[in-house]
Amino acid sequence: MKILLTGEPGIGKTTLIKKLLQKLGKKVRGFWTEEIRDKNTKKRIGFKVINTEGQETVFASKYFTSKHLVGSYGVNVSRFDSVAIPILEKAIREKDIYIVIDEVGKMELFSQRFRELVREIFFNPKYKVIATIPIRDVHPLVKEIRRLPGAVLLEVNKENRDYLAEEVIKLLNANGL
Repeated sequence: MKILLTGEPGIGKTTLIKKLLQKLGKKVRGFWTEEIRDKNTKKRIGFKVINTEGQETVFASKYFTSKHLVGSYGVNVSRFDSVAIPILEKAIREKDIYIVIDEVGKMELFSQRFRELVREIFFNPKYKVIATIPIRDVHPLVKEIRRLPGAVLLEVNKENRDYLAEEVIKLLNANGL
């Protein structure tokens, strides 16, 4: 089963992923991303990636110089890869776990190895996935994933974000997962 969570930026997709990680406990391998905010101005200045084994690193920042840009953020692909790739490679070798990917977005998709793993994970029915994708098709791979037969696409919004974790758990249980 593939569960895709989408919604506008800042609506609560990562918060939902973190709730699901808590509820699913040791049955999960994967990563999530979080904003980094300036302590004084409270403005967003970057993003970090954190995996389910506790490794984390800043991979996008207004202060990074990079050929990979998303808006005013420079993306350091090797930093992203150092945290996200090993956990996904580990996840595909394990049985009876959920693979969590937050998110399949512009910044993450600069990584060729990430694109390869996402393709392998999403297009193989043996993997159980919970992932977030942007509301818009920012890359051909996002478009393919959104249209994946059998995938459940849920839009996170202000009305449902507080109870959607329970709905996802019910969906997983109903499918014997």
